[in-house]
Amino acid sequence: MKKLVATILALSMALSLAACGGNSPASTASTAGSGSTAVTEAGETTYGLTPFAERQTLRVGYFAGSAHAIPFYIAEQKGIFDELNIDIEYEPYTNGPAMMEASSSWDVATAGAAGDLVGMLGYDLICIGSTDYETNMGLFVRADGPLADKKAEDWKGTTWLYPSGTNAQMVLGGELDKMGLTFDDIESVNMDIASALTAFKGGQGDGIAVWNAIATSAEDAGFVRVDDAGSLGITVFNGFMATPEALAERRDLVKTAWEVYYLTWQWCNESDENMAEAVAYYLESCENEGIACDEHIAEVVMSYCAIPTLSEAVSIMTETSPDDQGLYTSRDLLQAEKDLLVTMDFLISIGKYTSDDRNTILDNQMVDNSIATECLADLDALGVQYN
Repeated sequence: MKKLVATILALSMALSLAACGGNSPASTASTAGSGSTAVTEAGETTYGLTPFAERQTLRVGYFAGSAHAIPFYIAEQKGIFDELNIDIEYEPYTNGPAMMEASSSWDVATAGAAGDLVGMLGYDLICIGSTDYETNMGLFVRADGPLADKKAEDWKGTTWLYPSGTNAQMVLGGELDKMGLTFDDIESVNMDIASALTAFKGGQGDGIAVWNAIATSAEDAGFVRVDDAGSLGITVFNGFMATPEALAERRDLVKTAWEVYYLTWQWCNESDENMAEAVAYYLESCENEGIACDEHIAEVVMSYCAIPTLSEAVSIMTETSPDDQGLYTSRDLLQAEKDLLVTMDFLISIGKYTSDDRNTILDNQMVDNSIATECLADLDALGVQYN
């Protein structure tokens, strides 16, 4: 795959192929591929969707360095949005809470559950889908220390660097629980993941909890991955978020963004060549946003990416069953709600939220499946093929 990525990058640079579409994060030029593949026949997009009659502008809250954001970037760079008569404006962020606090600047975004909760409870934002289930949410220690043996007596009194109130803290909490420890047994330093890795390299702390490109960079730097969300079996939900204003005033645009997102991920998985191109786009997007990355890191991050297929995304947003905790009995819950509650219940356990906050999200159905069901009906009516 690495050779394929290098070939794509080299060819695109040599031929100076510029992708169609709006501005990319921190850059308007594409080096990963050509937008010429976006059109199959005159007046028909690659995915068989219907272009808007008038030019539209979609504002995307872009989570820089996160794989769950990449379908937006790929679709724009390949000219999909342009062919649909949509311009893309990016608002880049490196953490979910900051993204949610600035939600007046975007229409749709993807973010981890901790950020989603800030958006729901603080800004009335709505979750309309599920994105990446991040297994690459890892815990790292130094190779020359005793912590890799995962003994409780060695972990007591250690100092951990991580962004508090996030899924990273939840994963660290899962590891502590396995050892019979709590957060009271360690020292915690609140730090964004890039700063945490930099500080750790400089000798600060005994361990870090980080994700995506930063997690892979930590491994490449020689630090030991002692566990991650995947090995711990912890559900790390990431939501597809929309503002109430966008849903009310630009609903068709939001629906098209939803469809393009999942159909683009479908395209990525249709062949090794497509995925190699997707890896190159991920690398390019990181470089545009100043996220430390190289070809190897890009390959690893994308190999971990677990965005649902379109059919899976619909099922997650429509299938229901009782609350796993038995706390909410007014109705059965969507699978997406239950996945989101894994993070919320952890954050309630450490005092960040209350049971009343939990009920507010469920009572007000802030995980809304109407976009998913409307999109499914529209795609079926158009005869669009999806899996």
